[in-house]
Amino acid sequence: MKRLVLIVALAVTGCWRMTVKNGNPVGPTPIEYDEKWHSGFIFGLAETSGPYDLSKVCPQGWAEIHTETPFVQGLVQVLTLEIYNPQAVTIRCAAR
Repeated sequence: MKRLVLIVALAVTGCWRMTVKNGNPVGPTPIEYDEKWHSGFIFGLAETSGPYDLSKVCPQGWAEIHTETPFVQGLVQVLTLEIYNPQAVTIRCAAR
């Protein structure tokens, strides 16, 4: 029983992150795209808040896109039985 509780606790607190870089020097992060909630449904198969138009977000070009599922979003996923899948997205623009 203790082993099952430990496995469930680790699964609930687990998070993942992914960063995509294109080689440009990192500049400012637009406030509205700093850890913005990106919404998906049904195990993330249906997205409702994307795609993002990077030419409008970063007119000088983008440098880095960071996506992660931190604890709060992971907890929401578990509580909704993976029906709602929020993630945090940060877009960093290229330096001038």
